[in-house]
Amino acid sequence: MQQTHDSYTLILNVALELFTRKGYDGTSIDDIRNAAGFRSKASLYTHFKGKEEVAKALQEKCEAELSKTLTEAYRSASPEALKRFTRVGRAFIEWALNHPREYAFRYLRVQQEKLMSGEYAYLGETPSSEYTMMMDLLKALRTSYPVRHIADAALLSMMVGLISKAVVDQESFGNVIFEERVRQLMEMCFGILFSESVPLAG
Repeated sequence: MQQTHDSYTLILNVALELFTRKGYDGTSIDDIRNAAGFRSKASLYTHFKGKEEVAKALQEKCEAELSKTLTEAYRSASPEALKRFTRVGRAFIEWALNHPREYAFRYLRVQQEKLMSGEYAYLGETPSSEYTMMMDLLKALRTSYPVRHIADAALLSMMVGLISKAVVDQESFGNVIFEERVRQLMEMCFGILFSESVPLAG
């Protein structure tokens, strides 16, 4: 059983590396099989029936890890809206910078492909728990802080776009420590979010 679990994890790790290096369309199921060291397709098919099934499992794994991180940040923060938003925002940025391949796979590749195919819907049929969490925090911020008069979904989209660019171009920060990168990104997100200067909380 342990070997089966290890093989499953190996396939996902190999697929993540290939999808982010070669792109989804540029990666075949045989590429995944060969990179994972499986001699036959049948051995890989005991775990996944095809490339799309691998991608779906990888997406679910990334979503679960991020959701856990953000939920922990939310629960550990002060209930005051700005402090909670700051804690959750930092957790999101830290996860993204620490997991650039997972982030790229989840946010850039998948969303771009949906947009290009005409199937893109930011909210989707069932919004993710972290999206709902952030939308609720934005609504709470509006009651006490100078949040810009722009739709919450648009504000969140702009902040995610900024973070996405920073994840891809981490070297552009120069020789600064990780915590400073996180602080700078938080300040830029605050610049998008608020129409007046609001200091970082916590």
